[in-house]
Amino acid sequence: MISPRINLAGYLGTVRYTGPVEGTSGTWLGIEWDDHTRGKHDGVNDGKRYFTCRVPNSGSFIRPSPNVSYGRSFLEALTSKYIETPRGSASQEKVILGSSQGSILVEAVNLDKIRGKLADLGRLREVSL
Repeated sequence: MISPRINLAGYLGTVRYTGPVEGTSGTWLGIEWDDHTRGKHDGVNDGKRYFTCRVPNSGSFIRPSPNVSYGRSFLEALTSKYIETPRGSASQEKVILGSSQGSILVEAVNLDKIRGKLADLGRLREVSL
């Protein structure tokens, strides 16, 4: 399972636990922080293990809140990078090729057909997100 990623005030982390913490009320998120100095423990609270961190003492509990920004799923990231929405019935589009120093404007024909073929994620052999 791929764990959700979060961003809280510029600190990135991975959700390792979601649920109650004994002796408290409500739901907590057990986070393993990318910056281990943000952590306070390794997933243990009052002697009970809730999650495990890969780096010792890089974990902490936080409450879910509007300040927590959740990343997007693998499929959402894959789709946004590799699938382009068809543009409609126009059979010709103008496309800029090259860099800003040597760019040229060309007319491309039937790009929606190409977009359709590229949207078949089953054909991908390697991805980079």
